Amino acid sequence: MKTVLKVVLVVIALLIQLTLLNSFTIWGLKPDLVLIIVITLALLAGAEEGSISGFLSGLLQDFFSSGLLGVNALTKTSIGFICGTLKTRIFPENIFYLIPLVTFLASLLHSWIIFFIYRSFGMEYDFILKMKEIFLPEAIFNSILSPFIFLLINRVLDRLKS
Repeated sequence: MKTVLKVVLVVIALLIQLTLLNSFTIWGLKPDLVLIIVITLALLAGAEEGSISGFLSGLLQDFFSSGLLGVNALTKTSIGFICGTLKTRIFPENIFYLIPLVTFLASLLHSWIIFFIYRSFGMEYDFILKMKEIFLPEAIFNSILSPFIFLLINRVLDRLKS
């Protein structure tokens, strides 16, 4: 049941990201809800769960994007693994306060990995410009939303346990 719920959460986040958030952007930016869910699941369940949810949600996102197939799967798998390894290093009582910081850093890393993958395929972009106009604002946006999404997912998963 938990696995089905996690898949449903990712699908709902992707649908919201592809429909509502494309229409309602702030300064042309939108948060990566799928990435926030991967980070949350990884912090709650560990590296294995983070890697699996990152790969599957990234692959699903790749099917609906116009970019290179597999880029989101690779980056979200990496982010899920890295954030999942933090689960053992973060005290559970401090996790809520660290969620925005972890999400901010993970969002930046996610953007950098995507940037360098595209760069390795010969697509030239100005890194400093992308950092200033897209990477940093998107990471801030993700980190602002992350505690609310974390609380929602944590409560839903806790209710399934009881």
